Amino acid sequence: MLVKIRERSKGIVAYFLVGLIAIAFSLWGMDSLFTAMRGDPNEVAKVNSESISQFQVDQVAQQQMRQLQQQGQIDTDQLDMNLLRQFALNQIIQEQLVQQKVQQLNMQVGDRQLERQIVRISSFQDEEGRFQQDRFSQLIAQQGLSPQAFRAQLKQDILAQQLLGGLSASEFILANEVEEFQLLIGQKRDYRYKIIPTQSYLSQVEVTPEEIENFYQQQAQNFQTPEQLRLNYLIFDPSQLAKQFNPSEAELKAEYERYISSLQNQQSDYSAAHILLTYSTAAEKQQAQERLEAVKEKIQAGADFATQAAEVSEDIATAKQGGKLGRIQAGSLNASFEEALFALEQPGDLSNVIETEFGLHLIQLTDKQEPELPAFETLRPELVERVIAQPLRNATSEKLEELTNLSFSSDNLASVAEAADLEVQLSDWLVRGKLKGIWAESKVSKAIFADDLIKDGWLTQPLALADGRYLIAGRETYQPQEQQALEEVSEAVTAELKQQKASELVSKLAQQQLDKLQAQEEVAGDWQSVNKATRNASQVLADINQAAFRLSLAKPTTSLSLINGDSVIIELHQVTQGELSSNEAEVSQLSLALQEEQSYRMQNSFVQQLERDAKIILR
Repeated sequence: MLVKIRERSKGIVAYFLVGLIAIAFSLWGMDSLFTAMRGDPNEVAKVNSESISQFQVDQVAQQQMRQLQQQGQIDTDQLDMNLLRQFALNQIIQEQLVQQKVQQLNMQVGDRQLERQIVRISSFQDEEGRFQQDRFSQLIAQQGLSPQAFRAQLKQDILAQQLLGGLSASEFILANEVEEFQLLIGQKRDYRYKIIPTQSYLSQVEVTPEEIENFYQQQAQNFQTPEQLRLNYLIFDPSQLAKQFNPSEAELKAEYERYISSLQNQQSDYSAAHILLTYSTAAEKQQAQERLEAVKEKIQAGADFATQAAEVSEDIATAKQGGKLGRIQAGSLNASFEEALFALEQPGDLSNVIETEFGLHLIQLTDKQEPELPAFETLRPELVERVIAQPLRNATSEKLEELTNLSFSSDNLASVAEAADLEVQLSDWLVRGKLKGIWAESKVSKAIFADDLIKDGWLTQPLALADGRYLIAGRETYQPQEQQALEEVSEAVTAELKQQKASELVSKLAQQQLDKLQAQEEVAGDWQSVNKATRNASQVLADINQAAFRLSLAKPTTSLSLINGDSVIIELHQVTQGELSSNEAEVSQLSLALQEEQSYRMQNSFVQQLERDAKIILR
């Protein structure tokens, strides 16, 4: 739950916002964990009396990984799945604790409230804010959910969010707190600083052979040759196989007809309305069938479809709109529904009564716009690709099977190349951890530094590359990581040791000069003045500026070491408080942000307390 909240907001203010966040996650791939399968014998944890199975953990971990893939922010092949599973387990534990609290408090949400919440979801609305049944059906179908399953998940999520939203609503920020925050965050500071560079003191540092030896032994891991290898390799490009296929005109024209037919279905702009009747038993189904047949006869005799839908349809979301579903895109609805709709030719045409998982439907085509169809010659290159696609896939599969068998049965890449009519190539030196190009692709980098190749001399299996080609590699030369002798790295060891000792020296000098400042004595040197610096000032190093903002006029001096070994002395001169905004909208927005942050901390503390009070057993 808290994972979801963090992803969408810094904090939650009211139930309505929280509810929308829960809905968004129900829609966009984070299926509700509350309805996950229970009772798997492979139990990994128990929260009070409720079991968590390995299946649940793997399911959530996979969902998280798919999200990372969709965001494109990380190479998921390099993810540590065990770490991801641990995150998933923690998330499920928090979910279950909140749900158990909801049940303990006997919290409820009514069906009417649930329906009102659904029609308010912006993702299901058109540009004018009206609920669209077609969007609703399309989006939940993409998640593999029926309307009933979606409503069940949403109901549980809303209940959990009501609990956390109630906590959020109890938080408030006082006006003086907002003022104090403005004064603090808008502060400006005048200070001076002096850098004591390590470089200036290197000549004063002396190191003995004994110190060099000791430093070398202590830092031995930093003085090693890198693990590296050179590879012989083959590249198989499936696109080269396309040259052997030459489709006939008859094949191209047949494919053109299939393509145009598909294009008409996919790009034709259909609008429809429907009347839905649900049932629970065979008898109710028969009654629903007969009732829809009677309605169809009335409409064919002149009755208005919209009026009949308003009176008869059990689809609450569309009945009052005359059963209108809006525009229908191919693939967005149930296949049986679309097949019946796309068979209708003229606006006003009615379908037979058809059955889907939602019930029985009578469909009316309300509008249909035909797309412009491209000419045969315009599509010729694409048609060639479509005709040879399956033969090319078959040929590629056969070639890959041949290469797999050859690479498995041989440790000689040259024989594989000869049998497969491919060229052996030689790589440059490839250093572990510093790979580039195709060698940096996760599958390749793992395979080329695997023991099978390095120690046993085996060839890799065909490895799929990001550009669609395949790689087979074998070891040519391998150099393991080895300790370098002190004689080889003496200069580097000496330089690093002198740098370290010089850094220690300037740190002591900085402390001595700081003591003088604190004793009200003047310290000479190359001081740099900074005036009216803000917290995110860019004219000075961030470490220095942050240190200056940690000072007070009561204790105005400090020193610090920079990452390069230099030392810095800082003296604060003046603090100018921030200004209070006179813009009511800005103040209101700031107050809301502070309240959201405080609300988030309240929610976080609440769930942590649930964890402390619960009996959680990890297997």
